[in-house]
Amino acid sequence: MTRLCLLMGIALISTACSAFGEFRRGPYLQSVTTSSIWVVWDTANPAVGQVEYGLTSELGLSAGEAQPAQHHEVELTSLQPYTTYHYRVDGRRGSFRSAADPGQGSFRFAVLGDTREGALTHRRLISRMVEAAPDFVLHTGDMVEFGAHEQGWDDFFAIEAPLLRIAPFYPTPGNHEDGAEQYFQAFHLPGNERWYSFDYGNARFISLMVDGNSRGIQSPQGLQGDYYPSAEQLAWLEGQLANNDRPWLFVLFHIGAFTSRDDNILEHGIRQRLVPLFERYGVDAAFMGHNHGYERLLVNGVTYLTVAGGGASLYDNRAPEPGSQVVQRLYHYLLVDISGNQLTAQAISPGGEVIDQFALTTSKPP
Repeated sequence: MTRLCLLMGIALISTACSAFGEFRRGPYLQSVTTSSIWVVWDTANPAVGQVEYGLTSELGLSAGEAQPAQHHEVELTSLQPYTTYHYRVDGRRGSFRSAADPGQGSFRFAVLGDTREGALTHRRLISRMVEAAPDFVLHTGDMVEFGAHEQGWDDFFAIEAPLLRIAPFYPTPGNHEDGAEQYFQAFHLPGNERWYSFDYGNARFISLMVDGNSRGIQSPQGLQGDYYPSAEQLAWLEGQLANNDRPWLFVLFHIGAFTSRDDNILEHGIRQRLVPLFERYGVDAAFMGHNHGYERLLVNGVTYLTVAGGGASLYDNRAPEPGSQVVQRLYHYLLVDISGNQLTAQAISPGGEVIDQFALTTSKPP
């Protein structure tokens, strides 16, 4: 629905208006820590961006940019751990919780994947996730149908807007992102943004680039993606695993290591490179996408979860993979609660039905 806006005394007709002109995307939240967070948004016209924020809806603090831009990234600093903050970007309000420190053992996150072209299902799932109010969100890849198409990203951010305004978002690249520059421009992630890690409360999360883009497509950093993680990425991964000091240990990547659907020979090479490291260093769970639907497997003490029912057309099942405990050809997202050394999770359909629920316990010391 259009509405009338005023900019410097001139009447404008726009679907989303601001003092800068039209909002294209956002605001959305990135890379939260115990003391900081990035607020990101895009506008049609260049301007100097500013974020007002504070512990109450009265706000009282502000941070901004030094130069005009259309893609805005503003860091809020000096935050208190695991504390709710309110913020406003040119009339658009949101809130977030800063990251939990190592002593905070209770928090909630959500996982979604393979949203792609399924706008109606995607929108329904986002509504469910907003109701659940996760502290942050993981995406297992294939956010859009074509990574180089700006309109697809605009549509993605429009659907996700109610969630990303309140929950920091951590994606992993999928094959449909296609190594495109648009992915790297949109997200402000730790490390080199292709593979990265972050700690939250008593858990470490590691995102890998297992996206199938080994066809010579280059990211802005000049590095290629791969079906099978490169020696560089594997060395980095082993360092992250070996140096982990958190009881919970999770990994996130797109093309799965195990699946009972879409007979995919790629998974066998991925197993050879990743699974031995997961088992050696005690990974608790791996969140994967690509094979459209839901599956939970237990293989040598590691739980593998295909969370790939965010909107893309569902795949048929084949013969169950050894270790498969639940496999569903249904749209869904995953809601995970951590409480000390206990994890409880539910896979939830767009209609709110629980299609799977399970619990895990970690034996690693706090």
